[in-house]
Amino acid sequence: MKFILISRHTGGRKVPENETDQNLKDLTEWMGLLKAEIAMPTRDGKSVTSKKVEEYQGEVGGVIIFEAENVDRAIALAQRSPGLKYGWTHDIFPEISLSQAAQK
Repeated sequence: MKFILISRHTGGRKVPENETDQNLKDLTEWMGLLKAEIAMPTRDGKSVTSKKVEEYQGEVGGVIIFEAENVDRAIALAQRSPGLKYGWTHDIFPEISLSQAAQK
């Protein structure tokens, strides 16, 4: 089953400079556990409305699409994220078809 994980930095703290290397190592290891199909950091994005287009200034830090057996396993994988200790929040959504989405 596919899931989308949206990472948000919701007012936590930055990774301290002396922990950056270890955090990158931990992040790489975590991404390996997820076996991510797609991982997109939100850099250079645009916010589009009916009136304007501007630089993205939101709190979403990235989007990951990954597979897990069920929602409990997806949650367990998200809980292993090294970013959680720095204030990141991960929102997880199961893949649903467009027809299912239209019915809700």
